[in-house]
Amino acid sequence: MLLALVACQPTADTAVDTAPVSQVYEDCDPSILIPVGNLAEAPEDPADAHAETYGTETPDPFHVRYQWPARDPSKSAGFLWRTDLDTLASQLQIGPASGFPDNATTHDGGSFLFGTGTVGEGAYRAHEVRVCGQLEPDTVYSYRVGGEGHWSSTFGFSTPAAPNSFDTFRVGIAGDSRGAYDTWGQVLAAMDAHEPDFFLVTGDLIELGTSQSEWDDWFEASGSILAQKALISAHGNHEFLAQNYFAQFAFPGNEEWFAVEYGDALFLTLNDTVRDSEHLATVQVDFLQQELSAFEGRWTVGNHHQSTYSTCSTHNSDLTAREAWTPVFDEHEVDVVFAGHNHVYERSVPIRNDTQVAASDGTIYVVTGGAGAPLYNGFDEDWFNAVATSTEHYLIADFGPSAIDVVARDLKGNVIDSFSIAR
Repeated sequence: MLLALVACQPTADTAVDTAPVSQVYEDCDPSILIPVGNLAEAPEDPADAHAETYGTETPDPFHVRYQWPARDPSKSAGFLWRTDLDTLASQLQIGPASGFPDNATTHDGGSFLFGTGTVGEGAYRAHEVRVCGQLEPDTVYSYRVGGEGHWSSTFGFSTPAAPNSFDTFRVGIAGDSRGAYDTWGQVLAAMDAHEPDFFLVTGDLIELGTSQSEWDDWFEASGSILAQKALISAHGNHEFLAQNYFAQFAFPGNEEWFAVEYGDALFLTLNDTVRDSEHLATVQVDFLQQELSAFEGRWTVGNHHQSTYSTCSTHNSDLTAREAWTPVFDEHEVDVVFAGHNHVYERSVPIRNDTQVAASDGTIYVVTGGAGAPLYNGFDEDWFNAVATSTEHYLIADFGPSAIDVVARDLKGNVIDSFSIAR
């Protein structure tokens, strides 16, 4: 049963506290704020509250998507979409799939203009509703967004069971789709055909983070898949910390580095393209230490953009990130780290303390940057490389009670690599 949502949307006259308003929300903040992107010193202002106002151009929602704005996706969800500039209707109707929409509850959200990097002076309108701590785990929901007379199509999704209550699930993984959105559509569809529970992306979704036409192409190529399954993405250097990026996704916390707990695994997303180098070497290291020290589940997974171990001669390894983060990965015996940036597929040997170790004792570092961006050629020999190939590809990772089994496939479905991590 969906419980009543309270204190969801601040008005323009309300003082905004970005911390959760009560323990019922846990790590999910229901307030909708206007993201500032790379304007780090600017405050985040409240979004425009829902109103029964509709524009004349495109009042019907498009590019609808379901997101995880909380560490625990079993009880919280975010819903985003676009309309024309003048439409302020920002509502969600949601309920268990059986009996929808008769059993639906309506929740108000907010909307805002974005697109120029200046708060309140954007050229596009985004809408968002967050349901924080109010969903039932392991439940199939139906929903639609918009407002009376202008509802979207009805979409469905399933909340996972509570963290650490199940140990078998599947993840689709890819990265670097920038500049080739038809290919991205093929990659996403190919992953979806394997029926993953969610998608993990290593960044560089588009070529230029401030280009809304590219974002539109990316979302258009995604079809309705992202309205039904969540996507977790790392911020890539081509996202440029743009307002467009933060306006169109709803990740936990500051949306640059955050944790999601799913099944008996902890997924840690990091940002290696930061405003301040201190964010990489100190703040994110503290974040990693806090998360990994407290986690009591089985599997730990890292996700960021610029790989710490890569033999591709275009960019090679990010030594700054390696120096900052891999000692923490080593200390807490992180199982696997996914990255992109180099438009190739690579897998490392098991590594601990910058040395090859036995398969059960080290972290595997994977470069998956083949979701459409121009492929790179040329590899340098190095001790840590196990597999390296230049081809468009995606990964399917099966998490089980005793192993993570990963298969990399090209767009024809051919297996280009497979490996297992057993603990």
